[in-house]
Amino acid sequence: MFGLTAIEVFIAIVIIFIVLYWITPQRFSWFPLIVITVLFAVLAYNMTPNDADDLMRYYHEINYMRSDGFRELERAINDDVYEFNTYRVCAYYFYFISRFPNNDWLQTVTIFIVYGLMFLVIYKASRHFNVDKLNTFLGIMFFISTYWYYDVASGIRNGLAFTVACACAYYHLVERKNIILCYVGYLLVCFMHPTGFIPVVLAIITEITLNTSGKFFNFLLLFGIVGGGAILKSLSERTNSSFIQSVAGEAESHMSATIFVAGTMGLVNFSALLIVTFFLIYVSYYFLHGDYTPQLKRLFKFSSINIYFMIGSAISNILLFFRLTRWILPIIGTLLFMIGMQIQGDQIKKEGIVKLTYYTPLNQSIRIKTRSVVYILYTAYTAVHFWYLCAGSSLHWIMF
Repeated sequence: MFGLTAIEVFIAIVIIFIVLYWITPQRFSWFPLIVITVLFAVLAYNMTPNDADDLMRYYHEINYMRSDGFRELERAINDDVYEFNTYRVCAYYFYFISRFPNNDWLQTVTIFIVYGLMFLVIYKASRHFNVDKLNTFLGIMFFISTYWYYDVASGIRNGLAFTVACACAYYHLVERKNIILCYVGYLLVCFMHPTGFIPVVLAIITEITLNTSGKFFNFLLLFGIVGGGAILKSLSERTNSSFIQSVAGEAESHMSATIFVAGTMGLVNFSALLIVTFFLIYVSYYFLHGDYTPQLKRLFKFSSINIYFMIGSAISNILLFFRLTRWILPIIGTLLFMIGMQIQGDQIKKEGIVKLTYYTPLNQSIRIKTRSVVYILYTAYTAVHFWYLCAGSSLHWIMF
């Protein structure tokens, strides 16, 4: 495309976004987000899948659906192709794509949905919490750098399910809007992929345990994946539910691998978890004592629950850990930083840096004194991870 490789086009798209973002007035900040979403979708349309990608298998089924129509959809469900008898949302999604003239629309529509939803969440959060242009920009760049584009484009179901669930969780827990649609989204996600129910369960746990805290509860979250796997296995042996048996099988098949044997890719994902955990701790004061306490408390709780669960999955289920860190952790890290740093900045303007540095409790004083260091750390990590995204992650497999 234009004489550039696919990775060079990806980088060019990000550069176009950066230029547009800074020349566009903040009240129209939605415009560069729409542009980058469309351009990412166009890139996906023009990519050539690798033979080992899930896309190649999905293409065959979509071709059958395009040829035989609804009759093939019914056959695929009845024959339980790709577990369609249980995950019928995926079956209908593939049938919807088969109505397009070619298979390239599968990854195109998927990329448009996931990036469109995540950028919508970032835009809504920036407006809801009055985040300025710089903090919003840094958050967006962190998201772009840590969200695994090619894994979504080539794998489809995992990234789509996790991202939709995360977007629904934001509207459900923070915006408190369209709650019924959020629950519909949760239901659709659960029947998109075997692990789709994980972020849904974490969102529901957030709602139920909003006023619950303590080390014992965090310990349960940390090792909940192990106990949850045992419970699912027991239920699968005592029930005929295809959904429970599928989820239990998915969990059991990946229980042996851990972060300690995952190589460079695992360490990169674990570094993302460490950096977001650091920011969770750093901004905790502002989320729990800010002007938007109810909304921020729910967002902080959801972030905390996800991070504890990720740590547990790093110990016992590396594939689930990868999915959480690649498709949920990026938006958590984005929202924590841009909202937390904005609240801190507003507090400095209101009360003055001298007062906050020398006449406040030590934990708050340290946060003020290290503000510049935190900005440098966040920016540096974003830049390094963007380099890895292009040079070392699955994105280097993308081609035309």
